[in-house]
Amino acid sequence: MTIRPETDFSTADLGFEHGFLREAVVQLDLLWDDVEVSGASARIDVCDVRRLGSLYQRVLDRVVAPDSERQAASWPDRDRIPTAIHHPWSPVLVIGMEKASLYTRALVDDIVAKSDHLADPRWLLRVGVHLEMLTCLGIFEAVRDELGDLLDPDERESFDHGEPWSEIRARIDPDAWEKVWAMRGISAPRLGMPRAGAVSALNLIQKKRATLAFLHAHHDDLKHAIELAGPNHHDAQESWQRVFRDAERAVLHKTAEVFPELEYLPGPMREVSLWQQQGVAGQQGLYPTACTEYRASMNDVALWSKERGLMDYSGDECIPIRVSLIDAIMNDPARVDELERGDGNRERLDLTALREHAHDDSEASDRMLASFEELLSEVPILQLLSTDELHELARRSLPLLAVPGERIVLEGTEGDSLYIVADGEVEVLVRIDGHDRVVDTMGAGAVIGEMSLLTGERRNATVRASTTALVLQIGRLQYEPILRAHPEWLDALAEMMSKRLSDRQARLARQETRLRRRRAPKRATRQIRDQIAGRFFAAA
Repeated sequence: MTIRPETDFSTADLGFEHGFLREAVVQLDLLWDDVEVSGASARIDVCDVRRLGSLYQRVLDRVVAPDSERQAASWPDRDRIPTAIHHPWSPVLVIGMEKASLYTRALVDDIVAKSDHLADPRWLLRVGVHLEMLTCLGIFEAVRDELGDLLDPDERESFDHGEPWSEIRARIDPDAWEKVWAMRGISAPRLGMPRAGAVSALNLIQKKRATLAFLHAHHDDLKHAIELAGPNHHDAQESWQRVFRDAERAVLHKTAEVFPELEYLPGPMREVSLWQQQGVAGQQGLYPTACTEYRASMNDVALWSKERGLMDYSGDECIPIRVSLIDAIMNDPARVDELERGDGNRERLDLTALREHAHDDSEASDRMLASFEELLSEVPILQLLSTDELHELARRSLPLLAVPGERIVLEGTEGDSLYIVADGEVEVLVRIDGHDRVVDTMGAGAVIGEMSLLTGERRNATVRASTTALVLQIGRLQYEPILRAHPEWLDALAEMMSKRLSDRQARLARQETRLRRRRAPKRATRQIRDQIAGRFFAAA
C-alpha cells in the first residue's frame, strides 16, 4: 500500500484553522470472501511542509519591517537610513527560519527519500510546528495593541474559539514577548561613536541583547512545545542533538547577512568578534556565544522534560560539548566531517571560507580604524608611540561591547590588558566588608587596568558598564613588542604611573572614611620603573 499525499490528502485542510498539522488514521483490513478476518491501523501526522516557517516570515514582514521603517523615518542621517536587517530582532528570526528550513529539508529527506538520518521525524515535526505556533502567536498578541491584529478575521476566529488552538491559547505568554519587544531600538550614529554603515557600531550589542531576551522567552515556549508533542523516551536525545547542530549551522550560514555591522570592523576586530572563545570577564565571540547559550538552553529544557517523563537521555547532559559543530570547528576540525556525515549533509562546510572576511580595506573600515587611532592617541602611556606604531596598535586592538551591569575587569584577578572606554560610561567598584561600593564613574577616553598591564599586579577594583559601552582592549601581546623596542620609555612610563597613583589616592581620599583603607599604597617612580622592567625585560 502506498500513500500519495498530493492526491490522498488533496482535500484536507492543512492551513491555520487546524494548526498546520492534522492526524490521519490509516486502516488496513484483511478480507476472506468479503469477511474481515484481521486488520490493523496506524495514526500518521499530515502537514504541508511549505507552510512551515510562514508565521516566522509574517513576523519579519509585518512586525520587523514596519517597525524598521518607523524608526528610519526619524533617522538623523537621511543619506544612510537603516533597513529591516539592522533591526535587533532580525538576527534571531532570520537564523531561526534557516534552522527551520534545515530540519524541514531533513524531514523531507527522511520521510520521502528514506535517507534515515533523523532518529524520530514525527516527534521532531510536532515539536517544530508547536514551537512556531507558540512563539509567533505570543508575539502577535504582544504587539496587537500597537501594530493591530496580525491574524486575518478567519484566523482570529479559529485562534480565539477553535478547539485545535485551545492548548496553544493556554500556553502562550504575551507578557514575556512584550518585554522582548521593548528591546527593538536600532542604535543611531552619534558624534564620537564609530559608525557601521547606517547605524552605530553599538547596534551589534543591541542585537545581542534582543537575541538573548528572545531566546529567554523562546525557552519557555520550547518546553510547552515538547508537552504538546508528547513523550519521547527512545530517541529524543539524538533528535535534540540534531536540532542543536542545525541551529549552529543556521548561525554559520546567516551571520554575514544578519550582522552587516561586522563588515565595518577592521579584520582582526572582526575575527575576535566572531571567534574569541574566552575574553575578559568571560566575553566570547558571536559563534562561541551561540554555541554556549543555545546548548545551555536546550540542555535545561531536556532536563526539565526528563524530570516530567517527556524525554529521556543518557549521560549528565542531553547535548554534551563533543556533539557541537561550532566547538569542533574551533577545537577539533577533524570532528567536523564526522558530524556532517552523521547528519547526512552532502555539502561539506568550508572551514577556510568561514575564517575569511571581506572588505578589510574598505573605506568604512578605515574610518573606524582612524577613530580608534584618535582615541588611543589620547591615552598617556600610548602618547610615546609613533604614528605607524599607533596605527598598528589600533588595528590590533580588540573591541568589547558591554551592556549595563556587565563586568569588564574583576577585582583580585590577574590581568595583562588595559581597556580604553570608547563610548558610554563605566563605574569602578571596590569590595569592603563583603559589599561592593561604587567609588568612581568614568566616561569616553578613560583608561582601565594599565597598572596590571605594566606591572602584572592583580586588579585592585571591579569595573563594569553603567551604560551600554564600547571598550577597546589592548593586551600584553599587542603592547609588549612596542615597549621592548623602546626601553628608553621606562622612566617616562614610571613617572606617568606614579602620578596616576597619586591622583587615584586623592580621589579615594574624598570618599567616605571606610573607603580610605582601600587606597593604593604610595610607590616611588623608581619602584614602578623596576616593576615594569622586571615584567617586560627580565627575559630579554
